Amino acid sequence: MGLRLQDIERLHIVLLATLVCAAYATGWLAPRSVLLGGAVMGGNFWLMRQLATRLFTPNGRPVVMVGLMLVKFTLFLGLLAALFWRLPIDPLAFGIGATALLVACVVVAMRAAPAPALS
Repeated sequence: MGLRLQDIERLHIVLLATLVCAAYATGWLAPRSVLLGGAVMGGNFWLMRQLATRLFTPNGRPVVMVGLMLVKFTLFLGLLAALFWRLPIDPLAFGIGATALLVACVVVAMRAAPAPALS
């Protein structure tokens, strides 16, 4: 069983939904900020996957793709700064939502890892 990026995206959505529901139920964190953090990271992951897919196609031009990745990174950073500047975002809740993607990556990678060989 290999590592599939779609599995990471699916698990990320499940984890994010769970975190948003838990934040809403407990009232400890702002559910909208948790959702926004997860949505920003999920959107960034999806865009990077799309760009990387095009980079490794036979007709892809690496210089153009690297330029597009740089533009994407700059736009995402600008969007994030504008969101924090304009909206009342709870930074802790945003960070927890953003971390859901990292947890999904680790869980899927651990599932896909081959069993260690016994010597």
